[in-house]
Amino acid sequence: MGAPRWILRTALAVCAVMCALPAHALASATEQSVLMDDDQLIYATPDHMMSTLEQLKALGVDRVKVSVVWLVVAPSPNSTRVPRFDAANPAAYPAGAWDRYDDLVRDAQQLGIDVYFQITPPSPAWAVARGKPAEGYPWSYRPSAREFGKFVEAVARRYSGSYVPQAGATPLPRVNYWGIWNEPNEGAWLNPQWRTVGRGGRVLIAPLLYRQLVDAAYGALRATGHAHDTILIGETASRGWIFPIQFVEALYCVNSHNRPLVGTAATNLGCPRSGSRSQFAARHPGLFASEYAHHPYSFDTPPNRIIAPGLITLANLGVLERTLNRIFATYGKHPRGGVPMYLTEWGYKSNPPNPFVKTSLTEQATWLNQGEYMTWKDSYVRALDQFLLVDDKPRAGAKKGSLAYWSTFQSGLLFANGSQKPAYAAFRIPIWLPSASHAHLTVWGELRPANHSTLQTAELQYQRRGSRSWTNARVIQTSNKEGFLLAHLSVPGAGNVRLAWTDTTTGAVYYSRAATVR
Repeated sequence: MGAPRWILRTALAVCAVMCALPAHALASATEQSVLMDDDQLIYATPDHMMSTLEQLKALGVDRVKVSVVWLVVAPSPNSTRVPRFDAANPAAYPAGAWDRYDDLVRDAQQLGIDVYFQITPPSPAWAVARGKPAEGYPWSYRPSAREFGKFVEAVARRYSGSYVPQAGATPLPRVNYWGIWNEPNEGAWLNPQWRTVGRGGRVLIAPLLYRQLVDAAYGALRATGHAHDTILIGETASRGWIFPIQFVEALYCVNSHNRPLVGTAATNLGCPRSGSRSQFAARHPGLFASEYAHHPYSFDTPPNRIIAPGLITLANLGVLERTLNRIFATYGKHPRGGVPMYLTEWGYKSNPPNPFVKTSLTEQATWLNQGEYMTWKDSYVRALDQFLLVDDKPRAGAKKGSLAYWSTFQSGLLFANGSQKPAYAAFRIPIWLPSASHAHLTVWGELRPANHSTLQTAELQYQRRGSRSWTNARVIQTSNKEGFLLAHLSVPGAGNVRLAWTDTTTGAVYYSRAATVR
């Protein structure tokens, strides 16, 4: 599963906008726009991959997130016997195994798009425990951290910026943005989540398994010259089989009062029995050198509404942020500005096409913009990732029209046939009204596809209620490299406003969605 942002000034009136903004809002001026859609990138033909990247470039996407799938690259992925090969050497993998990723990093570099590799399961059968898991899938059952570390090393060596895949070739571009595993608090991706102790008692085990995977992956990245890259851990689901806060506390070996676990509670989770802070931090440097990623889905609910206790969405993201900051402080770690937060998978399924979803096409577009504004205000957030570009098709083999048939993701900006949803234009030129009163109107927006090496301007257009015509209310100018806008003004009465931006290279005019003014 980056984003662009700017603060504004007007060409008609000089406003003290920078002084009026709260300090935390300014911190997100460099938030990256990220988009993830594996089907349109790594599971597509090279030509389709390139055309998708070109489309994303035109939309203003800063970085693409793709899954580096262990099973897809590994030799003998369906065998339970470990193949005899040097798993840390990228040249030891089957011919063509890396082609899709080589093509992606080359094409993305050519277009000026950055790449984010999430190294993730499904795992090869020889790298997981034997037997049938009681929950989840066999390909995520007690994966070998040792083997995973070797695979991460192979990926990191290949995309170090100096690796030459064959004689006479140029080195492959460097990747400097990494995610470790996917949704480890979700049983489908890592299991078991719990284990039985005593007579029917249960204790968490997934945080221990994941900590081992992080240790191995971080060690591999550090050994291959990537220690100073952006390395993301967590990638937690908003709901999960284990709620995010509970998972994070167990991952870092603290209880709900932020005190290190001791005794049996500690040993059950692979923590120092004594509760030694220094010992834990020394054993697990990757937990403190990395940054945190989360998937704040709120499903059919607006992004500013808390769904239920335990779930972490945009509405209560601060709970997770404060938890991480307290944990780091407990271990004597104090990242400047707090623990950065990367929201690396997010979006809304829509109806149509999915009849089991409550979110309309208009709500999808509106809530995407509202969520973008909320993350722009949050100084901890470094990136927001839209999932997907194109709707998933219904599940093949399931009964047509059934819930199983529609169990895939329809969170794209485009329908499966390639036609645009309202969310497409809303993503390209976001707009949100923090204050929608016509007398005290505040307009936030972003010129996502603009050339941010120079200042850009947009027209803020107004439409009186009941009218079909639009008039120009103000010229707004960006003032930072990500192209965010913020304006305070008044308009004559209730109606609508929108942003109009002209692409100076093509002459095409693009509009945001129309936002309602009271």
